[in-house]
Amino acid sequence: MAPNVILIMTDQQRADSLGCLGNHQIRTPHLDALAARGAVFAQHHTPNQICSPSRASLFSGQYARDHGLTRNGVALAEDRPLLTHDMKASGYRTHGVGKFHFQPILAGPEHKMPDSNAFWSLPESESWQGPFYGFDTVGILIGESVCATEGGHYAKWLKEKAPEAAALYGPEQALEPGPEDLDEVWKAAIPEELHYNTWITDNACDFLKEQDKEEPFFLFVSYPDPHHPFSPPAPWCDMYDPADMPAPARVEGELDAMPSFVLDGDAEEAAGSYVDFLVNPGPPREQGFLQTTRGMSDASVRQAIAHTYGMISMIDHNVGRILAELEEQGLAEDTLVIFTSDHGELLGDHGLIRKGPVGYSALLKVPMIMAGPGVVPGRREGLTSHVDLRATLQGYLGLPAAPTGGISFAAMLGDGQAPGRSCVYGEYHARTRAETYNQTIITGGWRLTEYPGDADWGELFDLEVDPGEHHNLYFNPAKAEIRQSLLDRMAQEFPPAPEAGGISLATY
Repeated sequence: MAPNVILIMTDQQRADSLGCLGNHQIRTPHLDALAARGAVFAQHHTPNQICSPSRASLFSGQYARDHGLTRNGVALAEDRPLLTHDMKASGYRTHGVGKFHFQPILAGPEHKMPDSNAFWSLPESESWQGPFYGFDTVGILIGESVCATEGGHYAKWLKEKAPEAAALYGPEQALEPGPEDLDEVWKAAIPEELHYNTWITDNACDFLKEQDKEEPFFLFVSYPDPHHPFSPPAPWCDMYDPADMPAPARVEGELDAMPSFVLDGDAEEAAGSYVDFLVNPGPPREQGFLQTTRGMSDASVRQAIAHTYGMISMIDHNVGRILAELEEQGLAEDTLVIFTSDHGELLGDHGLIRKGPVGYSALLKVPMIMAGPGVVPGRREGLTSHVDLRATLQGYLGLPAAPTGGISFAAMLGDGQAPGRSCVYGEYHARTRAETYNQTIITGGWRLTEYPGDADWGELFDLEVDPGEHHNLYFNPAKAEIRQSLLDRMAQEFPPAPEAGGISLATY
């Protein structure tokens, strides 16, 4: 029988936030153990800094310009061939639980989209569990933190289980007050047993218990954390002392050489914070809620980092539960387990927080661990991308070949020395500021980001000399030749496509 597959995804988790990827302060024992028996892809990238486009790219094997979900608020076409359809064509049972984000959260009820809150007030939602984008069955959670209790299977379950518990996610009910200069940091009062991470894990474990051992399965487990707000429940909110957290990596004045929009986010934030937006969405905002940390104390930023680490450790704990259930059911030896995230988080680096149009590695480089039959343990240094995963699994599992925009790295699973890509591409499609549309090319030694709509903007970093990306060389005359060679290559292989994508149905 073909191997089973479990794909575990987090939201907004950068690559350097796991022990197995070099973080010596975070505690992720279960993921580190998974990595010890699997392949750790140290140069894995997402092609987009934003949730929905990245997720659609991973499942479709296409860039956003091709699959059409170019920005949050656009829906992925329901007839788009995805990895799940490949699985079903080969006899796999497909189930997913958690955050999908293939459709806009705020899409109106007339669209009847299960990934939107409005759907769950319709009669059609009463007993709906799928099918959904190639999944036979799903358990949907919509959003994160304070907005995860409005629609979806989890919100429905919580309302039935503990009707008053939804309010315990909010800052008003926090276990203790958060910092005044960063309203996205608090200790959520929701009990761990009612938290969505626990519900997702319970659902995944129930699926494994009920699985027919003679039928291969594909299980997607998608956690909304560690996406901001930075609000884990106890005991995870107290697991790390903010004073022990690493200082963000930043160089004084480095943003002066970056595109001017990077500093403009503070003015937009003054009109209303992300928490305000979650509770009462207003006019469209540029995606990611990029903001500088100039108005935040060092202590507040460190507390955000501590809470992020707490959320990741909570996820690690729940991954451990899934892996234990896999063992209990006698399925471990026949299952490929994949762990990754949709995109990263700045978390104070460069004096910035959250995410946005910039092409920093903190946003584009994400974890990728794969462990299972035929996978040789060890670290992989070759470049890989989310758009490659569908082609890779087609090769690894022997699925029917279906065209994708990716390049299979199946050879790297069995051979730690097999090469990766010569470069990876990224692309950001703007929502409110068209000129922030950009394209990124990353090679083994360089990262270049071009803004076709504004000749005064650009990013170029020497990753060998400046791996932290603090010194923008885009307009340095001494780097004109390398800049032009990268621009020429991108123009030939990945030309601008700012108008690509479907219509926006909502602001989020």
